[in-house]
Amino acid sequence: MQKRNLIAALLLIVCSTAFSQKKLEVEDKTQSTDVYSSEGNEAAVMIRCDRSIPLTFASSMDKSADPFRTELQGSDSVYYIAFPTGNRYRGRVLTIMSPGYEQKEISLDLNPKALLTFALSDPDAIVGKGCYVEHRNKAQLEIKNSNYEQAKDLFEEAVMCSDVDTAENNANRRMVDSLIYYRSMGENAFKLLDYKTAGDYYEKAMMLNPYDNYASNRFSVCQKNYKDECGMIYNRAEFCFNEKDYVKARELYQQVVDKECDNMLMASDRINIIDAYMTAKKNHSRVITYEYRKDTPVGLSYGKYNMHKVGGFIQFDFNNTVFDAMRSECKYGDTKFPEFNTAFGWTLKIVNPVWIYFGPGFTGKMYYGTYMEDNYPGYKDDKIEDQTGMDEKEIKEANKKSNFAFAISPVVGVCAKYSYFAVRLTYQYRWSIKSELDDFMGKSRISFGVGVAF
Repeated sequence: MQKRNLIAALLLIVCSTAFSQKKLEVEDKTQSTDVYSSEGNEAAVMIRCDRSIPLTFASSMDKSADPFRTELQGSDSVYYIAFPTGNRYRGRVLTIMSPGYEQKEISLDLNPKALLTFALSDPDAIVGKGCYVEHRNKAQLEIKNSNYEQAKDLFEEAVMCSDVDTAENNANRRMVDSLIYYRSMGENAFKLLDYKTAGDYYEKAMMLNPYDNYASNRFSVCQKNYKDECGMIYNRAEFCFNEKDYVKARELYQQVVDKECDNMLMASDRINIIDAYMTAKKNHSRVITYEYRKDTPVGLSYGKYNMHKVGGFIQFDFNNTVFDAMRSECKYGDTKFPEFNTAFGWTLKIVNPVWIYFGPGFTGKMYYGTYMEDNYPGYKDDKIEDQTGMDEKEIKEANKKSNFAFAISPVVGVCAKYSYFAVRLTYQYRWSIKSELDDFMGKSRISFGVGVAF
């Protein structure tokens, strides 16, 4: 809309500039027998023009080009200008000027005793130009004043003129009919508060007649009201979107798009987001499950299991011993260790209602005590195997040291969901950062999840 407004404004400026200076037509009326009587080698130029158009002159090769005589002949003013001749004056250009008209230039090739005669006229004059031209020029003046019905009547009368230019007159009649139609349709749309449509019609009228001030003013009002209306609708849509009233928000965003408002691209993005959300809701694409795994029975998983595109998931689990560690209640010799797992990745539909998921993961496990190189805790009869032979004092000192074991834990699994119910089965492989802790970390784990799809 803004781009079109700029084009219309530029066109108005160009047209206004073009019409601000009228043009004069020049007709050479010189006769071969015309002679200028003078004592020297002078020549003369005679200029005839309607006395309502006063003329002044300038020469490219003379200090002055003032007429030596001016007289009235009927309704015309006749100007006589004398010029010296000779080779030094070859290429002389006479400039003719009049207020409100563009300058007119005439190239003069003068020989001694020559008399050149020129007649100037305003092609848009409304008198003295013949029946058709007078009607046409009067109609064009009415168009300039936005009196379209009067202009239409004049073009209709011009059909009866014997010198009518039928093709030109028919084109002018069609133009006036278009102006009347655009103004009428603009008014109807304006009354219905359809500022977008009204502005389009007023703009078309301005394109045909840049002097139509009424259409120009209406167009400005439509622009302002249209912009205000678009802003109001978009703000209401944003409010509904933030309040999660997606049905109403989508309806309002669609109005912004249909009206081709300036923020229609942002509204389109919002519509896409809402459509994706509504589709996911309809297909119960989002799944949240409680996850159980050996040693880490407290777990949770959330993911999107889309019907037609790749989704994503994230899961984590830990055990109650983590809270014991936070309270500093863990010690050397415990058989249960603080442990946590996390994983994330991608989901992909195999065949409804079965999806697979996979991705990288991470496992952390905590143990206490001081261990020599290559001498780490291990299991034996559900107790930690004491491979250090430490006495009670050494064990007490060892309890002051906490250790962390880490493993890279990629996962792969299967999810089945139907309606609002979902189950998951996950296989986790563990690759310990320190190979000496392979047995302590474990090579793999299986977890089972159950939850809801929504």
